[in-house]
Amino acid sequence: MGVLSDIHVCDDESEASFRHALEYFRDSEVDGVIIAGDMADHGLAYELFRISRTWYSVFPKDRRPDGAHVEKVFVYGNHDAFDNTHRDWYKALPKEQLKLGPVFENYGGNWKKYFMEDFSQIYMKEVKGYKFVCCHWSFENHRQECGAPEFVKAHAAELAGEKPFFYIQHAHLAHTCNGDWTWGEDDGAMTETLKAFPNAIAFSGHSHDPLTDGRDLWQGEFTSIGTASLRYVLPIGGRENSSMDGESRNIPSQMPEIAGHYCHHGMVMSVYDDRITFERREFYYDESLGDDWVMPLPKGADAPLSFANMAKTAPIPQFAGNAAVTLSPFFMGEDRYGKATEQIEVSFPAVLSKDTGVRAFDYEVQIEQRYADLTTVTGTKHVYSAHCFYGESHDQDDVKCIFAKDELPRMFEYRFVVRPCECYGGKGEPICSDWQKPLER
Repeated sequence: MGVLSDIHVCDDESEASFRHALEYFRDSEVDGVIIAGDMADHGLAYELFRISRTWYSVFPKDRRPDGAHVEKVFVYGNHDAFDNTHRDWYKALPKEQLKLGPVFENYGGNWKKYFMEDFSQIYMKEVKGYKFVCCHWSFENHRQECGAPEFVKAHAAELAGEKPFFYIQHAHLAHTCNGDWTWGEDDGAMTETLKAFPNAIAFSGHSHDPLTDGRDLWQGEFTSIGTASLRYVLPIGGRENSSMDGESRNIPSQMPEIAGHYCHHGMVMSVYDDRITFERREFYYDESLGDDWVMPLPKGADAPLSFANMAKTAPIPQFAGNAAVTLSPFFMGEDRYGKATEQIEVSFPAVLSKDTGVRAFDYEVQIEQRYADLTTVTGTKHVYSAHCFYGESHDQDDVKCIFAKDELPRMFEYRFVVRPCECYGGKGEPICSDWQKPLER
């Protein structure tokens, strides 16, 4: 199965990206394609038309070149349900895009028109003997919650057992993939429902969290997988060069947010009797994002891929033996908010699997100060490499982390200590800059 989400088709570029992913799936001889919501970007029927014409040009009559059927496993997301008709930018769109109207005006009829199937808020399909339960974003209450728990319980007899079944919705299932800090979860009802089905594998999108984050795959009582985005990705926040949702202070402060707008993620899922593999791919450069995720079947009561188990077993990234921390001279720069400030740049080599066997997820950069017989940490930042969401071949530059001069100790010697980290919290051995003289005496 090809796996996509958040394709946000709205123009020639996004339509071409969708076509490219479908062509890869076609050449991989998939039996179906999952799209976990946000197919349209502005909620326009014209955008569904673009998606439809691209699909049927790659899979005419829902068939591969060898004649095998390719199943559509699509659901609406919140962007498909948007009502933007009152917005000035909406009215300024080309007449060609507006003439078919918004999706919400006839979402069932639009589904039938462009995907050649009757619309049902919740539906079930079968692909090669495996069941797929699909739940659309609700156009009525503008939320993800719309009867899926009751549907799954009503079909419990056909879904229960060791054989996997697959559940697709747009919003992440609460407290599953990416942990409690992810953006855009549902109300938790489906999480509670699927706890009774250890053979359930859920797919969701919405957060755009990249597939370079191992926490996109969660296991507990069941399995939940975040599907990233084919349009653009948003690395999880709190790093010096990522966002920090809900924080009113200027934190992070010294670096602009890294841009994943030309980064297109998707997967190919292969289901075997004893395992499921997930090939993670970036379609802008056509590269692998790392080793396939491998999920043993049946899942097992200990949830081998749970965050807790992965924290115990995930390989720890380490710097190569000759890695060093380099400091720039102080320079006058601007912080993220345009304020002129004196800054220093800390740089160090990226930790890549081709060199050390495992790629770092991010990096911890600490300031230490030394006074008499004590060395203390006075500041800590985490930073991503500039192209962490691409394949390794496009992420080989040195990693940079910027500090304002005002963030450094004034009266004591100080140095920078850097550790490569994996996404579950493990940290490699540090490399350190030389001790620097006090800024003031």
